Amino acid sequence: MDSSSVARIVGSDMTISDKIRALDAAGYPRAEIARVLGKRYQHVRNVLEADRLPRAQPRRPPPPRDVPYPHLQEDGRAFSGAYRLRVDAEGRVALPSEVLAVLGGRSGVLIADLEADRLVILSGRAAAMRARNLVMRHSADPGRVLSEELIAERRAEAARD
Repeated sequence: MDSSSVARIVGSDMTISDKIRALDAAGYPRAEIARVLGKRYQHVRNVLEADRLPRAQPRRPPPPRDVPYPHLQEDGRAFSGAYRLRVDAEGRVALPSEVLAVLGGRSGVLIADLEADRLVILSGRAAAMRARNLVMRHSADPGRVLSEELIAERRAEAARD
């Protein structure tokens, strides 16, 4: 691929991920793609490796309800641990103390996962376990150490450059 083709890809209105894929398809090494696009090598690697992973099946939307949230009581409590929460003018939500206790304390960082029309709040520990399980599920070999594989790839690319 000549420099005008590279300039056309880099200057196009494609997303960064699409530019990475196009340059990879043209045979450019990952380190060079990162340099040309002004991105970190890890970004380039993540895009290309994610394309190799199996796609998750889309979730089905929940069935329609005739009466929205009939199980909520006046005080906001409900069965199965559901709560009615208020959002203030700045977009903040106050969590009930019993929810905070289950999630691991009164302050700190929680992880929220937006799934279609619902928001699932995870404790830091639960989010770490979910991430660990995700990595293990996509690893063909449970004994495989991904960080060592990344370092080996970087060293091989540096040796070629």
